[in-house]
Amino acid sequence: MDEKNKTILASAKKDMEVSEEIGDLRSQLSAMENTMNQLKQVSFSNFSSQGSTVNQNEIIQQSQQAANQLQQQIQGFRNQTQQQKQQADQQLRQAIQTAMTALTQANQQIQAHQVLEQMGQLIDQTQGQLFQMSQQSQNMVSQQGQSQQPSPSQYGQSIQGQGMQGQSRPSH
Repeated sequence: MDEKNKTILASAKKDMEVSEEIGDLRSQLSAMENTMNQLKQVSFSNFSSQGSTVNQNEIIQQSQQAANQLQQQIQGFRNQTQQQKQQADQQLRQAIQTAMTALTQANQQIQAHQVLEQMGQLIDQTQGQLFQMSQQSQNMVSQQGQSQQPSPSQYGQSIQGQGMQGQSRPSH
């Protein structure tokens, strides 16, 4: 596996981990909201059942503090969830960008390979044509050479003809 694929897999694994953490945070957030709602219900039921004003004030104050604490925790978890979501989105965008870059490079390599293959075919065709032209040239040269040189029988006749001409002259 090359480095780009390893990077993509590592990024995807990290995204899954972040996704699991976000799921855990959401379940914690829901549990806190349920606790806060229960606390509100308990404090109001205690408030109505208690007769003393001092006890009622203490219960209200304690309930408000607990509710405020829970509200702060919920807000903290919301912020943390939002932050992790943004990080996950960023990582996902980076993983997609890395994958797109890898695909673009792979496509460029495929195109370069195709061009090189076409060039190889063109070179083969050119070599074949040059070979044919060379053969044709050799054939033409050998044909011209044969037509300019007399054949052995023609050469012999021309010599005999010259010899006869020499004998037919009268000698005085």
